[in-house]
Amino acid sequence: MITYSKQVPNQTQLVNLYASVGWLAYTKDANSLVQAVSHSVFISAWQENTLIGLIRGVTDQHSILFVQDLLVLPEVQRHGIGKRLMEELVKAYPTGQLVLITDDEPATKAFYQKIGLLDTRQNHICAFFKDTRWS
Repeated sequence: MITYSKQVPNQTQLVNLYASVGWLAYTKDANSLVQAVSHSVFISAWQENTLIGLIRGVTDQHSILFVQDLLVLPEVQRHGIGKRLMEELVKAYPTGQLVLITDDEPATKAFYQKIGLLDTRQNHICAFFKDTRWS
């Protein structure tokens, strides 16, 4: 049985989850990852005592929710866990807008479109960002 909660994963659980999907930039500094998650709004997915998924974002609690990460262990992907994590986050933090920036990969885009998110290019909207981690 899978449960969804605001239970804070420990450092090892977080590092294992992020590493399982190849997000190694996050795992290089485990303390920073723990701080990032603990300063975010998030929902975690658990199968017994195993962390199998996580969604996290930032919000002003009124008008906007920025989703930063949505990840599910590879061996349990395509079972509705990612969709349910998004639903639980939106239910817990309802706002006027949800914004997500992600990789331009066909499978990733198909997933987000399938769960109801719109590609900004289809709606005459553009997005800008600056990644200062590597400069």
